[in-house]
Amino acid sequence: MLTLGLGLALGAAFGALLQLSGASSHTKIVNALRLKDLTIMKLILMAIGVGLIGVHLLDLFGLANMKVKELYLLGLMIAGAIFGVGFALSGYCPGTALAACAEGKPDAWVTVIGGLCGALVFAFMFPEIEEHLLVVGRYGPVTISGLIGIHGLWIPAPLGIVCIWLAMRLPEPGGA
Repeated sequence: MLTLGLGLALGAAFGALLQLSGASSHTKIVNALRLKDLTIMKLILMAIGVGLIGVHLLDLFGLANMKVKELYLLGLMIAGAIFGVGFALSGYCPGTALAACAEGKPDAWVTVIGGLCGALVFAFMFPEIEEHLLVVGRYGPVTISGLIGIHGLWIPAPLGIVCIWLAMRLPEPGGA
């Protein structure tokens, strides 16, 4: 029960931050993709940086279980293409669509319902396509540290710091 409560509290905080930053605004998202307003880019970079460092510390102290999943390249490429098309058509990603739904935006509801319908279609199709998705381009667990031969302890903190630094260096809206 504590885990559910913590998840609910963190989810509400995340949604509030999305709303307060304007990330649930279709216009702001489109302007971010056009590189006219980098507020969302700053938010994403800051979240990645803090998340990299925070989750790594939790894992380091045994408070998180960071099991590496297998890489299925074909499935990942297809999922990325579907996500990209949905994002381009709607102007929302799943998190921002849910935050916009909470604000009562009708276009966000269409996006969420479309995503749920897509998930339902995928669930019904999965038994038929599973073999192709999970066999073609299957590489097993892959990590950056394993690819470049550096111990995993040396990647999250520097990468997180770079993300935070970039977030702080990007110009403010209307700034130079």
